[in-house]
Amino acid sequence: MQLSSPDVFYPDINLTRIAFGSCHSRGAVNKRIQSKASSATNDDASAPISTVWDVISSTLQPQTFLWTGDAIYPPMSVKGDTPLHVMLNEYDQMLQNNTLGYARFLQNDLIGGVHGTWDDHDYGGNDRGSELKDREARRDAYLNFLGVLKENKRYQRRGVYSSVEFGDDVHSMQYDSTNTQGRSNNKVKVIFLDTRWHREKHCIPSVGSNLYIPFGAIISCVTRWLTAGLNLPSWRVCPTDSQVLGDEQWIWLEKQLKDSTASMHIVVSSIQILTTNPVVESLGHFPKERERFLRLLNDVNGLVLLSGDVHHAEISVSSHEQRDGGVFVNDGSLVEVTSSGLTHSCDGPKLYGPLCRPILNKFPGHRFKGGNIADTNAQSYFESRNFGSIGIDWSSRSFEVKIHNESGDVVLATGLLGMDESSRMSDGELDEIRGSIDGHFLPLIKGVVPYCIVVLLIMFIFYFARKRSNEAKSHDKQE
Repeated sequence: MQLSSPDVFYPDINLTRIAFGSCHSRGAVNKRIQSKASSATNDDASAPISTVWDVISSTLQPQTFLWTGDAIYPPMSVKGDTPLHVMLNEYDQMLQNNTLGYARFLQNDLIGGVHGTWDDHDYGGNDRGSELKDREARRDAYLNFLGVLKENKRYQRRGVYSSVEFGDDVHSMQYDSTNTQGRSNNKVKVIFLDTRWHREKHCIPSVGSNLYIPFGAIISCVTRWLTAGLNLPSWRVCPTDSQVLGDEQWIWLEKQLKDSTASMHIVVSSIQILTTNPVVESLGHFPKERERFLRLLNDVNGLVLLSGDVHHAEISVSSHEQRDGGVFVNDGSLVEVTSSGLTHSCDGPKLYGPLCRPILNKFPGHRFKGGNIADTNAQSYFESRNFGSIGIDWSSRSFEVKIHNESGDVVLATGLLGMDESSRMSDGELDEIRGSIDGHFLPLIKGVVPYCIVVLLIMFIFYFARKRSNEAKSHDKQE
């Protein structure tokens, strides 16, 4: 198999309806079921409980579903890295436990199958990267969950990165073949990245999976914020060229994109790419890797990025300036849509919930303007449970990505994205894309430090003046 070839190919599918999502916790589902049962009347108690999978089916009737990470979570009783037998049980529960709804969902007419990549929790440890043990066995368990046949070469791959293609190079699908890219096909290429297997440690290594440190996940959020706010990489206290994808995945990715003839490209990363929020894990915490990635994507036509992980949904763009006369949002800008999570979200936890909105409001620089359905002047994020969809219109060579709440209502939307458009940014424009590591604490520190020095100097003078006074009094008493 050539590096540019897809791992899965559906030439006969004219893809128009895609669903995607991340962060599914069996514990969160059971907790909600128990809560509903305790407050239900006798009539309600006998009624079947609807799940997010039922809503996705009835709302979208998708042809395929894309996992953007964290298909399972370990039970709350598990501390540190998740043992393999626990993960296998969670996968079995997803595939066999009808209460969760996923097993019923798989029985629908998903002619394009289910595909995906993992994030830290279905990888096996919060915030984990290349240091995690038993990666091969964990990879095999995940691929089996996706239904990948045992003889498939993906079981020998270092990571779960993969690609899927829908459609072919023959069908014109009712559009003007004189388009600027010269493409006359109905082909969609979906690329799944693995941001865990090869990823090196953060500047300040995460303690999210440390058995002996309470609130490790929260502490890791703080250390990432400190790294970004103080711009520690610029102090050379940590490497600036740490890897996320690894050399072999980079070679594969470059071939997948450069040799592609698809009209539309979907690149799935479990962690966010364009965010300026330093609290969360993102490619922004690995600046060289992010810069290389953005330059690779710059000329890819019909592109949208999908991500998960962060327990909220949002739409991000690399540029807020639309090209003159531009109709499509991706004309001159990269677009990323994050959907997280299917069963739980950042507005839920008692400890983190009250901080969710203030943190999101603190870092709006990357966020698309006008995507909030309820209020186009409001920021394009959504804090509650959600899933995503992509609707494709081949007649106009356009598509739109939407975020739905747990009832199926649309809460965020990108607007139209064009298949013949790309970001096409200059080197200067690429350099100006904001990242999460920006040293935003430094101006505050520079402003505060002089006052701190003055206060310390006054305290120093007061201390020695008092010391001299006490010495003088002691000397007088002796005389």
